Amino acid sequence: MSLKECYYEDKVLGRILIRRSAKARYISLRIKAGEVILTLPLRADESAGLSFLRSKYDWIRERLALSEQQVSQTSVFDENTRFSTLTFDLKILRAECPDFRFRFSNGLLTVFCPNSLDIHLPRCQDIIKMGIARVMRSEATRVLPARLDAFAKQFGFSYKRVSIRSSQSRWGSCSSSGTISLSFYMMLLPDHLVDYVLLHELCHTKEMNHSASFWALMRKVTDGNSDSWRKEIKQYHTTF
Repeated sequence: MSLKECYYEDKVLGRILIRRSAKARYISLRIKAGEVILTLPLRADESAGLSFLRSKYDWIRERLALSEQQVSQTSVFDENTRFSTLTFDLKILRAECPDFRFRFSNGLLTVFCPNSLDIHLPRCQDIIKMGIARVMRSEATRVLPARLDAFAKQFGFSYKRVSIRSSQSRWGSCSSSGTISLSFYMMLLPDHLVDYVLLHELCHTKEMNHSASFWALMRKVTDGNSDSWRKEIKQYHTTF
């Protein structure tokens, strides 16, 4: 944490973040994903900022209640989290360290969280998720193109090139020029559904729509499993 940031333990709200900003002209408050942030101009008196904070208790409580509803709908990572991807598992440990540290080895991503931090704070959750996403992208780049190429050779497909992207709107896509794009969020899918996406995009190199001919080809290359896998993949999401 920089010299311009510090935490303050408020008797009513608990821990809040106080920031000093050279750009700030006035004292201001905001709620970011469940965290109360009080921003002060560089030369403002802290006591004035805390008085302003107390005058906004009711407003803050209302916003925190809304934020809690939103946070409850997303995954929360802590020491008890069990999280796995196609190629690695996650383990979160507490440690005496000044900042978050990540270690990836032999199919295990270990996240070391500083003992001094509340791991459930939105900023801590964001750091953990960014670390997971970074490893997922790296692993997707290592695994998915080779797997796609193996299927192409097995079933006689051809494509121009493949790219790994961060798309959250679709698992994969295939352009009319034969370029296949794969979302690294595919690493959240079970093994057989990864195959489903890869074969789906390869089939589009021959059938660029979802016609009866396309689905007939999909059934052929998936040994008749494409219909059930198509329904199953709808249960999965590109978020974690």
